[in-house]
Amino acid sequence: MNKKPIVYVSTCAIIDLNDRILITSRENRNDFSNCWEFPGGKVEDNETPEECLIRELKEEINIDISNKCIAPIGFSSHEYKNFHIVLMLYVARKWEGKLQANEKNIFKWVSYNKLEKHKMPKANANFFPIIFELI
Repeated sequence: MNKKPIVYVSTCAIIDLNDRILITSRENRNDFSNCWEFPGGKVEDNETPEECLIRELKEEINIDISNKCIAPIGFSSHEYKNFHIVLMLYVARKWEGKLQANEKNIFKWVSYNKLEKHKMPKANANFFPIIFELI
């Protein structure tokens, strides 16, 4: 039996008109320092994964995204040293607002063929084959 806490996280592969994918990183983090991730965050109590994603994208990168503009494409389950993560990945190609790095986040657009060159936590990197199929 798993005695580690299970963390549920909603993330999004945001793809622009040039088929580039948005990845983010937080400076000075204890977990996953120097790693890139798909934007998103932890699901709070009584929050659906979709509600979490909409909230987190607004908080982290200042974009508004509609529930109608996101589609689930898979999940990744991975055990780390201190916790187990269930990472739910959505895809979006439409949003409103201008990207802005909030909460000491940095972000950049990368082409799919350069995505693997960016260090990502294992739970995020598990999605590479699915994303390559999308583009």
